[in-house]
Amino acid sequence: MFRNLFILLFLCTSSAAFGADLNCTIDKELSKENFMKLKQFREPAAKVCLKCEGKDCEMKVWSKDQAGDAAICKLLFCTAKKVSRGFKLPDGIEKGRSKISFDYFISENGKIKGIDVTSASGKMNKRQAYKYLVSFSKRTFFEPLVIDGINYRISNLSGEVTASIGKPKDMDKYNAADSKLWTN
Repeated sequence: MFRNLFILLFLCTSSAAFGADLNCTIDKELSKENFMKLKQFREPAAKVCLKCEGKDCEMKVWSKDQAGDAAICKLLFCTAKKVSRGFKLPDGIEKGRSKISFDYFISENGKIKGIDVTSASGKMNKRQAYKYLVSFSKRTFFEPLVIDGINYRISNLSGEVTASIGKPKDMDKYNAADSKLWTN
């Protein structure tokens, strides 16, 4: 069974980045087909990937030599089922890129909650970054974590997004060369 899980996850993660960090992507979603294939592995993998107490589960921290395990856990437990395609931009935002790092948890209902912006660099300040993330996450859904018929929340999550405001051809024009953001 685990051999089949590994092969399936390897095929599904061709676009996912492997790494041992806890950064989960809130702006990527699994296809419905891949989600249905992976759903059966969530409950058995919970004991390997999560540390649960009460109705709260934390993602386990993985060392760099366990990057494959970390990637599988992130794919199963903190990859969105549906990602928002529309959201409201914060007031007073300038055109350009912003890199936002934040902490959060996934509620028992599969919603992003408890957003705490840890850093924002580029065109947005922390307040604008918070409003951007809250607006974006309103329509982003994760599969609720259900173990033995009980819903759990998943905590100890962090994320990082690069928000691009404006047209793609204008991104370099609005970002200073020293803004600590890469430009394409």
